[in-house]
Amino acid sequence: MSNLWDFLSIRTEVGDDGKITVDTSGILADDVGPFVNQLFAVLNSLKIIARKDGANVYNLYNPPMPTAAGMRALERKLKEAVFREIFPATANLAITHKCQCKCRHCSADPFIDPSRKELTTQEIKTVVDDALELGASIVIYTGGEPTLQPDLPELIDYVDKTKAVPMIFTNGARLSEEGYVDQLAAAGLNAINISIDHADPEKHNAYRKVSGLWEKAMEGGQRARDAGILVGISTYATHDNVADGSLEKLVEITIEKGFNEITIFDCIPSGRFLQQTDLILTPDEREKAIDLYNRYHEDKDCPIGVVVMAKVNSPEGAGCFGAYAQFYMTAYGDINPCDFNPISFGNVREMPIGLIWNRMRSHPDFKIHHKTCRMQTPSYRAKYIDPLPPGVKLPVPIDVIDKMSAAAKK
Repeated sequence: MSNLWDFLSIRTEVGDDGKITVDTSGILADDVGPFVNQLFAVLNSLKIIARKDGANVYNLYNPPMPTAAGMRALERKLKEAVFREIFPATANLAITHKCQCKCRHCSADPFIDPSRKELTTQEIKTVVDDALELGASIVIYTGGEPTLQPDLPELIDYVDKTKAVPMIFTNGARLSEEGYVDQLAAAGLNAINISIDHADPEKHNAYRKVSGLWEKAMEGGQRARDAGILVGISTYATHDNVADGSLEKLVEITIEKGFNEITIFDCIPSGRFLQQTDLILTPDEREKAIDLYNRYHEDKDCPIGVVVMAKVNSPEGAGCFGAYAQFYMTAYGDINPCDFNPISFGNVREMPIGLIWNRMRSHPDFKIHHKTCRMQTPSYRAKYIDPLPPGVKLPVPIDVIDKMSAAAKK
């Protein structure tokens, strides 16, 4: 990405109330100044869930503002408006498929292929460089279990904090190890999302088939918070936990623990459950999940953020992020629209991220912003998921899918 700041200067100041005032100058000020003011007006309307190094944290999926990485995220939005091109905000990178858990619902399990070699640390660093060059301002390390990649602190440290902030999604097992969280904090880890399947510790541990995991994860979350790392809980809405109130109980646990945010994903038919569309929430269940957002996140007295993907991925929200605001990489280097979508557009060992991103963005079915989660949309699944034969190796290259579609039309 070329340097927009050669033509535009933005000065910001954070008031005692957390509101950010902004002043623009430079050649482009008259043209883009109103757009900048509008973006900051939106920010100033949002709930602040934390303050970090004097900057506002609105959610864990964007850099704090105003920071160098946050302003770079703003630059990406400006360039999209000026050049009418889409650049990824988030690089979601699996850095290993190793894991202590044997989750019955694992979304990454079908990607595991013992015959393939995982990317080396140096190869991952190259991907990070290319992702930042494209404009990403969030680098998420995931897995498998990213803490089982021995060079995770080095990879966190490698992210240029003037351009992006690093986050991990983790089962939390290693966070309770003495000194481990301190290593992550020293490397500059901005945020941790701990995956919790249920408010009941015994049910969570049973789902993951690891005794005591819930307790270790919660202890590790406390250590991370004490070390200055932003901490969130990542979970999902199901038929059962929406009906029995245990999803809301997990929101209350997040508040009690003093964590910063909870993300509630939809239960998506993917991974081991790829063909189980009966898992998709009903419209009524989605509304009940959205009601949690309305009651907790919009409550100014509630100290945490509540991110409900039933709202975020809807036409009233941001729609589908896959191939639009993010990409996902398997630990072998395959690039998919998102971690739930098993369609690959290339491998980083064969071509750089920029070319793969352009290939994804130029595909007829992916260049248009999808208004709903693709993996929950019947028309998308009918074309890309339903035709996949049982036991097929995932991810499936887009060329294979396109050939299947062409053959079906004859």
